Amino acid sequence: MSAPYTPIDCNYYDHLEAAATQRHRVELQYFNDLRQLCLGSGVIDTLFIREKVEYMRLKSGEEIRLDHLIRIDDKPAPLYADYPDFSCGC
Repeated sequence: MSAPYTPIDCNYYDHLEAAATQRHRVELQYFNDLRQLCLGSGVIDTLFIREKVEYMRLKSGEEIRLDHLIRIDDKPAPLYADYPDFSCGC
């Protein structure tokens, strides 16, 4: 059983929609279903709702709960605004 869904900020959702519309690769930091920190990148294919939980699907087919997003590119998610940035500055 997964944790209850926490709706994301509307402005952040708009940011995700814009990224999906522009179809360019984004850098992602998020928690997987086991609450492990994940770093990755991909192209957002679509945003959708399943069983009252909002998700994004990447072109790779990977699905990420929107309330598990920590950061997309350089924009932190409001739920994790104080969370450190683990992206590589290489």
